[in-house]
Amino acid sequence: MMHSGDVILVNPNEIHSTQSPDHNHILVIQFPMDFLQKVTSGKYYELFEFDLNTVKSRNSTDDLLVILNRLVALANQYTIIDNLTATANIYALLALLCRNYISQLPIEKRHNNADLTLLGNITGYIQLHFRERLTLPMVAAQFGYSVSYFSKFFAKRMNLTFSEYLQQLRLNTANELLLHSDDTLTNIAYNSGFSSYRNFYNAFLENYQVSPTKYRQQYQHDKILHVEP
Repeated sequence: MMHSGDVILVNPNEIHSTQSPDHNHILVIQFPMDFLQKVTSGKYYELFEFDLNTVKSRNSTDDLLVILNRLVALANQYTIIDNLTATANIYALLALLCRNYISQLPIEKRHNNADLTLLGNITGYIQLHFRERLTLPMVAAQFGYSVSYFSKFFAKRMNLTFSEYLQQLRLNTANELLLHSDDTLTNIAYNSGFSSYRNFYNAFLENYQVSPTKYRQQYQHDKILHVEP
């Protein structure tokens, strides 16, 4: 759950989702992997990654917010000077992350380009087919691996199991449909890839600590309160 002023940093191939109880503007910055590899001389995600969960000094957090606020102010500016200023702030942001938020990867967790390519292909395939009946053996066979090897590889690289990843994709889709469609809960369950409404209900309740019906009602209530007169 995110609130005003919060910052989250997501490394490659980490499943993630965000929610906010407030209506707000969100700045999203995505760095292509080849760009990060270039500016860090190939060290990022091979020897280290970034970690914003580590407790840092208040000064480093304030500096991070200062740069991000500058980028927000420049988001809709298109002059050459504005573009150069934004680029300078992007590099300043990366320098700050490298200075204060590096997390050294142990040898067994270091990634190589072949693993990243394979993982990208696997997650891409799952994202295309998660609304269908999809099982671990089916995906393992699709990529020519045994179930045992594939299961261990996926869990090690993603830090969660295949089943957890698949369920989160389905929950994220159901979340969007609940908030932005008038479809019935049963249809939402099936259109999100769940095999039954009961499975959807239990998974949603466990993840959000509220039923799908109450979740939708609360969103509609908050939306009405935020409508300007």
